[in-house]
Amino acid sequence: MSRQQTIYGMIVVGVVLLVASLLVDAVGIGTEGFGVAQVIGIIVGAALAGAGLYLGFVRQPPEQPE
Repeated sequence: MSRQQTIYGMIVVGVVLLVASLLVDAVGIGTEGFGVAQVIGIIVGAALAGAGLYLGFVRQPPEQPE
């Protein structure tokens, strides 16, 4: 897998995990109120998406000498 595909995969998986953790109560899955698993899902999803965004758009890969 290329570097760009890995970065986009990190962003997509992180956003999906974040949104799923936020919406699990609205859908009616699980108990009422925020649980520990939801908090962990939000943190991990945000960290994964943030790391992907950082690697893809902020940090530039080192230039290769020709």
